[in-house]
Amino acid sequence: MKKPSLFLALLISWGLQATLRADDSLDNVLVKYDFNFLKNDCDPNAPSYCAPCVWTTDLGLSHLDQKLLCGGSDGSQFRNFSGWDIAYDYSFARADFSPAPGVLSYDLFVRPDAIANISGVSFDWLRPDCNSVDSIQATIFWLSTGGGIEYLSTGPITLDGFGSWNSRVLEFPIDVNPLPTGIDTSGKQFHVEIYAWGAAGGPLYLDNVALLGNCAPIPEPGGALLIATAGIALLLRRRLRN
Repeated sequence: MKKPSLFLALLISWGLQATLRADDSLDNVLVKYDFNFLKNDCDPNAPSYCAPCVWTTDLGLSHLDQKLLCGGSDGSQFRNFSGWDIAYDYSFARADFSPAPGVLSYDLFVRPDAIANISGVSFDWLRPDCNSVDSIQATIFWLSTGGGIEYLSTGPITLDGFGSWNSRVLEFPIDVNPLPTGIDTSGKQFHVEIYAWGAAGGPLYLDNVALLGNCAPIPEPGGALLIATAGIALLLRRRLRN
């Protein structure tokens, strides 16, 4: 019996993985908090989704208050966060990963047998009235190889208008202090903070708070060699045909 080619076997494997993917909308999401399964105001904000190669903490509050309401961007539950600053009062200086006052925060841990790439954050937002905060930023912190804490911020973004739901993606810049990528993320901890301020410091509605990126297991030597061999075989086949 003729055996299938190595390249064909890989194609079949990748096809099965694509077929088994449960939700394509989560392809580029590492962590998501959508609040739909919460019951009370005081319930912790556990992640509603976490990619298999990472794990994360709850979305915590530092000197903020929260309420659980219905009728979010997709008709589901959302959080009303209040207690924000009126004027910008945020410091990037850190001795550890403790959150600054007046922020939402969580920690992401990349598993030791995995790698990850982080690109930014996304969320659905609504300012209930003109007193609601009208500026927001996201910042990510990590430990450098020298033991110091480094950070990267999206910078301040204006939240225009009020009374209707909007979606926003904030990307971390790639030309300032680049985030660790690939093997440099294996076993690493990242700390994410979301800080809002402005207007009268009034409440901000948030839903579907997510950290964007992708992750994958570190290939075993045999698996990496298999993929490399398949690629070389495909190139040789193309050359022979030409």
